Amino acid sequence: MTFAWIVCALGLVFGAGLGLAGLVFPRGAARLVRLQEAAPGGAAEFRATFGGLFFALHAAPLAMLAVRMKSDDLALLVMATGASGVIAGGWFTTAAGRLLSMALDGTNTPFNRASVGVEVLIGLMIAAPWFAWALQALRIT
Repeated sequence: MTFAWIVCALGLVFGAGLGLAGLVFPRGAARLVRLQEAAPGGAAEFRATFGGLFFALHAAPLAMLAVRMKSDDLALLVMATGASGVIAGGWFTTAAGRLLSMALDGTNTPFNRASVGVEVLIGLMIAAPWFAWALQALRIT
């Protein structure tokens, strides 16, 4: 189970890093997601959503795991597991939305195909504790 949490933590660090980059470099975030800062307040939107929200969303379960490593508080592990499941679901749904756009909007580009791969990979990494738990529950491990 420890290996699964390490994999999860790496996925969360990736997401938190993307958020931190968006918080500090909103124009870079705009280029990454291929959008423009059309309005004067566009940078604020990128800092807020692609930055602050994305960073906090991924950093919160990381903080829970860090505190859990120094204590025996099972509640922190349960909260981190739940948060990780929700975040993984968000990555999977992002990939699904992109696939839907590729099918319906004619956006089947190399960028979008690569993005789907990254989104699914990060989702799988963050969901690793859930997969480990399921395998353990099935007594496969």
